[in-house]
Amino acid sequence: MRASVVLWSAVSGLVLGLFAGLLLFAVPVIVSELAAGFLPRLGSRARTMLAVVSFAVLPLAGATLGFLEGRLKLR
Repeated sequence: MRASVVLWSAVSGLVLGLFAGLLLFAVPVIVSELAAGFLPRLGSRARTMLAVVSFAVLPLAGATLGFLEGRLKLR
């Protein structure tokens, strides 16, 4: 029972991190495509760095925070 609370908290944090990462990645790409005259297109390096932060760092941070939240629930 205790492990499932921590596990589900970590999974929910991971999913929330994926949603936040998707939003962080999609908004600049869509804005750069729609406002091509105003904003320069995202370069290959910038898009790669944004993808790494969005789809690796944010989900791991969300899972870590979810894990810590689950541990706090058990106290």
